[in-house]
Amino acid sequence: MDLFDTRPPAIVLAALALTACGGGSDNSIAQDDADDVSSFSEQLMPAATETVYLNLETGAMVEEGDNWHIAASRLSFKVNSGASGTGRVGGALAIAQDDFYDGNGDPDPNVFTNATANSEQEHLLGILEEPANWQEDAFASAFGASDAWSQYDFTTGVISEQSDVGYLVRSAEGDSFARMRVVDFNFPTREGQGIDDFTLEFDVQASGASQFSATPVTFTPPTGYDGGDACFDFDSATVVDCATSDLWDVQVGFSGRDWYLKSNSGVSGNGSGGASDPMTWTELAANDSDPGVPQLYNTDSTGGVFTDNTWYAYNLTDQHKIWPNFRTFLIKADIDDSESMVWALQIVGYYDQNGTSGQPTVRWLPVELQQAQE
Repeated sequence: MDLFDTRPPAIVLAALALTACGGGSDNSIAQDDADDVSSFSEQLMPAATETVYLNLETGAMVEEGDNWHIAASRLSFKVNSGASGTGRVGGALAIAQDDFYDGNGDPDPNVFTNATANSEQEHLLGILEEPANWQEDAFASAFGASDAWSQYDFTTGVISEQSDVGYLVRSAEGDSFARMRVVDFNFPTREGQGIDDFTLEFDVQASGASQFSATPVTFTPPTGYDGGDACFDFDSATVVDCATSDLWDVQVGFSGRDWYLKSNSGVSGNGSGGASDPMTWTELAANDSDPGVPQLYNTDSTGGVFTDNTWYAYNLTDQHKIWPNFRTFLIKADIDDSESMVWALQIVGYYDQNGTSGQPTVRWLPVELQQAQE
C-alpha cells in the first residue's frame, strides 16, 4: 500500500525541518533528500496536554475509540494492546542504536548531539528481520521496572531491595517533593503471604520550602498489613487508605505475580505525582531541593516496547533538552494475524517548529520483514 499517495494533508512531509528547542544540532531532515523521504510518512503528534492517537495505515490522527496503532502523551508512547488498549498491536525493537551509548549504558553526548534525522534514516529504510516475538503493552511504573529497585534470590525465593537505589518523588498535590530511598524490602515469595516488610525513607521538601528536610520520615507496613497494597502521604508522614484517599504519594504493593511501586499519577491515580529515574544515594544527595524540571518526573502509565527501549536522552548539554536516539521500532497491526501489516517507525523529534515541547514527530513506512538468520 502506498501511504505517501493516500495520506491526508495532516501528515507533515518529511522534507520539512524538525526544529528543537535550544542550541545544538538542528535534528532536521534536509530539503535535498526529497527522493528518499517520499518512501515514508511523517506526523507531528500534538501530545503536550493530552494523549493523542495515530492510525499508521491511514496516517490520520484519530480518537481513542477509533482504530489506532500508536499513541503519545508527551514523552510516553504506547501501542494498542494489553493494558493500553483493546487492539492486538505488537511492537519490537529492530535497530537498537547501541553506538549512542557508552560501555556503561550511559548516553554519549557527542553521538546524540551530532546525529540528525538525515543521518539515521538509513536504518528506517534498510532491510529488517522478523523479531523473535511481538510485545504487547503492560503497566509501567513511574519508578521503572521492579528489578530497578529490587532483586530476586533464586535460591531462597526472596525478593529484597537493590542496594543504593533512590528517587526524587513528586507529591500527589504536585507542590511538594522528596528524596526517597529504598532502604529495605522483604518479600518471601514461597511463603504465599505477600510482602513481609519494607522501609522507604523520605527527605521532604514541603510546599513552599526551598530545600529537602534533613530529618527523614519513614514508610513502613501499617498495623494489620496483609502483604498487599499500602499507601503513604509523605507530606503528613502517615499511611493512608489506598482506596479512599486522594492524597497518597507512593504505593507499595503486590498482586498476582507482580510487586511494584506506584505514584499517584497517570493510570494509577488522579494526582500530579511522579518519580525520577533511579539514582544512587550519592546522586540523590547531590540534590538539595527539587531541580525545578517537570520533565524529570515520570508518571505511571502503560507501555511496552517504547518503555523498555527509551527513544531519547535528556539534558545532555545542560539545557534541559530532549535528544532522540533514532531507534527503529517495528509495529505490527495484529499479532494474531500473520498477514497483518508491519511498519518500521522512528521517533525523530520532540519539538515543533517553534520549539514547543510535547510535540513528538514520528516517521514510518510499511515493510516486508526478512526471516531471521539461524
